[in-house]
Amino acid sequence: MERLLMNFFKSLLPKSLTSRILAMLSILILTFLTTGLGLFYKNQLLQHIEEIQDTANILIEVAAQAVEESVVIGDYDTIKRTLEKTLARSPFKSAVFIDLSGGVIRLHAASAPVGRAPAWIESEVAARLFDVNRPITVGGKDYGVMRLSFNAERIATELYSLVIQATLFAVFFLLISLILMGFMIKRSLAHLGKLHSYEAEIASGAVAAEAMLVADAPMEIQEAIKAVNRTAASMRNHFGLRIDSLMNTLVQHKNALDEVSIVCEVSASGRITYVNERFVKSSQHSRAELLELKIDEVWTGMSSASEPWRWVPENEVWNGEVRLSGRTGKDAWHRRTIIPILDDMGGVEKYICIDIDITVRKEFEVAILDNSRRQNLIALFGQQALTEENVSALGELAALTAAQGLTLSKAALLVVDRVSHGVILNAEVGLNHVEVGSGYHNDFLNDTASSTGCVISSDTPDNRYTLLPGETVEACGIRSGLEIEISCREVFKGVLGVYASTDYSFTREDVSYLQTLANLLAAALERYDAKKKLIYLAENDSLTHLPNRWFLSNYLREIISRKTSVPDAVSVIFIDLDRFKAVNDTMGHSVGDQLLIQAGRRLKDCIDENSVVARLGGDEFSIVVTHHVYSESLIKALANHVVEALGKPFNLGGQDVFVSASVGIANYPFDGRGDCQKF
Repeated sequence: MERLLMNFFKSLLPKSLTSRILAMLSILILTFLTTGLGLFYKNQLLQHIEEIQDTANILIEVAAQAVEESVVIGDYDTIKRTLEKTLARSPFKSAVFIDLSGGVIRLHAASAPVGRAPAWIESEVAARLFDVNRPITVGGKDYGVMRLSFNAERIATELYSLVIQATLFAVFFLLISLILMGFMIKRSLAHLGKLHSYEAEIASGAVAAEAMLVADAPMEIQEAIKAVNRTAASMRNHFGLRIDSLMNTLVQHKNALDEVSIVCEVSASGRITYVNERFVKSSQHSRAELLELKIDEVWTGMSSASEPWRWVPENEVWNGEVRLSGRTGKDAWHRRTIIPILDDMGGVEKYICIDIDITVRKEFEVAILDNSRRQNLIALFGQQALTEENVSALGELAALTAAQGLTLSKAALLVVDRVSHGVILNAEVGLNHVEVGSGYHNDFLNDTASSTGCVISSDTPDNRYTLLPGETVEACGIRSGLEIEISCREVFKGVLGVYASTDYSFTREDVSYLQTLANLLAAALERYDAKKKLIYLAENDSLTHLPNRWFLSNYLREIISRKTSVPDAVSVIFIDLDRFKAVNDTMGHSVGDQLLIQAGRRLKDCIDENSVVARLGGDEFSIVVTHHVYSESLIKALANHVVEALGKPFNLGGQDVFVSASVGIANYPFDGRGDCQKF
């Protein structure tokens, strides 16, 4: 609320200095006039009342003498005329004579048609005047009473008229004073108007101009103008130094900008008018050539990261990233800012084009994104490598991941074929002319091939740089490739390769990515081999390499559980070597082990593809025979063949050793029906 009141009073203040001075003087004069008039009116009221009372006392005495002379003789007409004369032009409103007998003579003064004073003045006058009662006594004898009443309305009107006249005179005096003071103030302040011409001179460029001094100007105004001139001189000196400093700073900034930025000036039509040295180097044009070109003709290709970019004159600042292709065909990224320079009419006069080369940053961003993408591919492949049991499917995934990670269209996985002592194509991507399973390079296991490690080729295809044959390289249009060796515990397993149809330059990051995939694939292959080995050790006897009792039990349980499918019958021949303990005790355990190994080989020679021989433990063996149609004669013939084979001498340590065999036969479902263990 207080702030609102302050704002209201501020809004009432005059805007000009002259008006404010006149307002202050007016308030001051009005204050004095109001105070003086108030005191004057009060004094006039008291004085006028006093004069009226004095006049009234004189009139009463004169009238009383006349009435006393007339009342003695009973001349009431004379008394009446005396009262009429007393009321005429007197401050009384009415006159009354009352004799002792009760007779009354009452007269009223004629009312004059004059203006009426305010009620508060009338009440104030009436409060100070009282009715006058004069006894009429002659010779000590009372004849009556004469009463005179004052005309308060008339007296108040006279006083009010006096107030109005005094007020009008004061207002007239105030106006005349204000006019004279306004004229004098304006004439004095008119000297300050010289500062307007000084301002115009400064605006027109007359920096050294000074405000004009007038001799008849008031001393204070002369001092003010001198102070303005001194301040202006000080500011000229200060800002002159400041401008020099700013100009020097601007020159330094321009030099710094030229050192780090690629700058050019372009006309409103897009033609180059100025270039700095970095622009010349970046564009690979001469300065003279550039000044004859438009900006969109400097580079062979221009595009923006946000929109298809071309030179379009605008009235606003343009910011964006543009990709440029120079004369060499190598792309470059620039952070571009185009600033319009406007003329006095608001139209575009020219443009300032400021470029900052961000090619390194862009390449770094691409490298980060590419590395992130490759890390995701490696993570996905690593997860698959931990769970995938199908080696062929894992090889296909490895080739596909290699091609995706290096954004190439061709990849291959070549693995060792231990049978042919060469390599075969296990998986491929983009090698449409090559059949998976094809074998190459039978001599890859020699010292040269097995020590190649990783090979990068970037020139004309050559068999020295890849395990792919020359005809495959030519048929697939391969011009460069990268192959990484896959090794498990220093055992060469094959190579993982990617190939390009152009002269592709592989980087360290490419080699590292492919090496990581090869390592993951090698670890998966090693895990797969270890799992196969563990399964083999769990299911086979370590001495004879025949299936063991655990495998035989599972095998029997599996084939017997097939209730409605072939085979219809299963026979088991149990074999126990006689005299094995004697051989072990007399010739030693190593000879006994050789006996068991040779016995296992003879038993394998006795069976066909529908039978399985296993070692149960010690000198006990078993043969499982599956039948589509049960044949007792076939089983007996096999048992006799086994006894005969084991009855032949064994050459152990240069000696012929003879043993025999005890054989027992069980047939399912005829023996131990429904119970595998009983069978």
